[in-house]
Amino acid sequence: MKKLFLYICFVLLVCAAGCATFSTTGEQYREGLQDYKEGRAYFAILNFKSLVKDDPRSPYAPQAAFAVGEYYFDNADYFNSLKSLSDYIHAHPKHKGAVFAKLIIYKILTSVNKEEALGVQEDALVSEIRKELFSQPLFLIFYDKKAPRSYKSLFKHSYLVYDYVDKIKVFRDDKIFLELSP
Repeated sequence: MKKLFLYICFVLLVCAAGCATFSTTGEQYREGLQDYKEGRAYFAILNFKSLVKDDPRSPYAPQAAFAVGEYYFDNADYFNSLKSLSDYIHAHPKHKGAVFAKLIIYKILTSVNKEEALGVQEDALVSEIRKELFSQPLFLIFYDKKAPRSYKSLFKHSYLVYDYVDKIKVFRDDKIFLELSP
């Protein structure tokens, strides 16, 4: 009887610790969203970065990680955007925003002026993304259940993909973002 009581206490203690950890992550996520709603995007990013660093397995981590990379992209901090989005892709390759993170990376790397030559790593990354995108018919990449045709980020940016016979058009907030053809 005493062992059963100790066992129950142990299970309750473990559950309480797990809930406390989850609520802390949830609290960081909610604070980040609230900061963004109140116009404090930088503080939102700090909360999201902290969330991803402190608990990368949190259910909020994929969206938070994508938001960090997207924030840097929107603020023309392409170095940090590339790093953040690459980390996101490696940590959450099956998340529904991973394809769109690759497209943002592709856009950054292919928009570099010829005077600013790409380094070896960047060239390799562009080649890898092109190989992945063009190794099969493009429409299959976006119709796959793992990579949906649309994604809405935490910062309310919507990404949509329209496929045509000879090309794919990617829209961000109803404006053309990227056009791909084999």
